[in-house]
Amino acid sequence: MARRKYSVDEALIARYLKEGRGAGFGADYKPWLKIYDVPSLGRSHRLRGIKTGRVHHFLSDIEVSLFYLLDWHDAVTDIREQFPLDREEAQAIADRAGIRYPVDSHTRVPLVQTTDFLVDFVVDGEHRRMAYAVKPVEALSEKRKAELLELERLYWLARGVPWGIVTREEIPKALAGNIAWVHNYVYVDDLRQPRPGFYAEKAALVLNEIASWRGVSLKQACQALDDRLAMPLGTALLLVRHLIACKRLLCDMSEPQGEASPVENFRAASPASQLGRLG
Repeated sequence: MARRKYSVDEALIARYLKEGRGAGFGADYKPWLKIYDVPSLGRSHRLRGIKTGRVHHFLSDIEVSLFYLLDWHDAVTDIREQFPLDREEAQAIADRAGIRYPVDSHTRVPLVQTTDFLVDFVVDGEHRRMAYAVKPVEALSEKRKAELLELERLYWLARGVPWGIVTREEIPKALAGNIAWVHNYVYVDDLRQPRPGFYAEKAALVLNEIASWRGVSLKQACQALDDRLAMPLGTALLLVRHLIACKRLLCDMSEPQGEASPVENFRAASPASQLGRLG
């Protein structure tokens, strides 16, 4: 529902469909809108997901914050952002509800509406799905935006999919901030390293030794480990963030964490629960 750079016509919609936008699952999903298609109302972002391994496209900071929470959640199996609603079905629902369906202001072509997130979960072995609209709280009081949100709600209701609105007020600030601090360090194999397998080898050593440190900050412990393990300065902290992102090193993610945190805040996960991606 963000403002567009250019007019939308049937040719553009046909091209998006041909490209496979809005189709697929996991690593193969292609969002209907990408960051270069629309000028975002906030800052746009491209982030590689932990769950999917693909690059996700987000049009606001609030979307990114919710993505961090979803990507971190153990029950989540897939996250599809900028998910398109079936245009004919959405138009029919709008007609029945007395909602003016949105059209391009120049071409008068009916637009393809999108839901910010369509998320798959597995809870107690049962597959579930949830749709989310992510909006600034002030947008909820604007009549036209409220109408379009109602259209979105009715669309997912007809499909039997729970739907909800998420504003910044629903985002746990500390948790989202902690995930943001480590999220980009899941895939350390993407980073330049002295030799193949270096990070995997050193991460195992850092994980083994970090629990023995007491009375210093995480930064101080990591600086000492860089020297002790003959690593370039900053490597141990990089690997700590990697280990946290992989959930091999644990801390209370609901409280602010960072380089200045006491090293005692961090502990190795039990071997049975270590599900990380080293290397």
